[in-house]
Amino acid sequence: MAIINSTLSLSLSQFRIMTKPILHYFSICGRGELARLVCAAGELDYVDQTFAPAFDESGGWRQGYQAIGEGMGLPSTMPVLEHGDFKLFQSQAIECYVSSVAPKFAGLTPEQRAKDMQFALIKADFNVPTENVLFKKITPEELAPISLKYYALVESLLPEEGFINGLSFPTMADLAVVVIAKGCMPFQAASKMAGSAFDPAAYPKMERLCTSAMSYGPVKEFLEKSEHKTLSADPFGIMG
Repeated sequence: MAIINSTLSLSLSQFRIMTKPILHYFSICGRGELARLVCAAGELDYVDQTFAPAFDESGGWRQGYQAIGEGMGLPSTMPVLEHGDFKLFQSQAIECYVSSVAPKFAGLTPEQRAKDMQFALIKADFNVPTENVLFKKITPEELAPISLKYYALVESLLPEEGFINGLSFPTMADLAVVVIAKGCMPFQAASKMAGSAFDPAAYPKMERLCTSAMSYGPVKEFLEKSEHKTLSADPFGIMG
């Protein structure tokens, strides 16, 4: 029985290797962009199934996206990922999964993967109050000190040179910083509304790291070829 189960597991793994993961998310940065950047930097061939436009004329989510997750037996939320017969929701779970199967990241140590998750979770924490501003759950004035707190925290954790995990290429940790500092919706759009947009001069290590990560070949290519320019997409024209 153990041999049969082992063989079946191997077959499923081989099947997934031969198929592309499909990421479903809105055509903005939000909770899906880090997974996109991880796929790019990690050299994981995937399908970026963007739901566009993301918003309707009222400024709310355009309806219809709920059917994507529901059709897979998942909640009516996004992002969702499918990879062969494997279905997944929750942004952090998706980020962790695509990082774990990305060829470029195959040799990461447990410590490096933990560091990646640490920064991904900081990004997720910052997502909440910035999203709350756009959906009018808190005021821009309430967000301002929160934004500055997160910028200072990230800046304090960064190396003076090189990437966070000490490698010659960016990993999820570096890309999470890119999303925080350069992602428009909701991160920088809400922060600009609050008068606390990311200031490169005030946080030079963050700016240096973002420049390096965004200049890395596969990431640069993704950003240039992204159909909806999701990292910087600004559907409400907030950034000016």
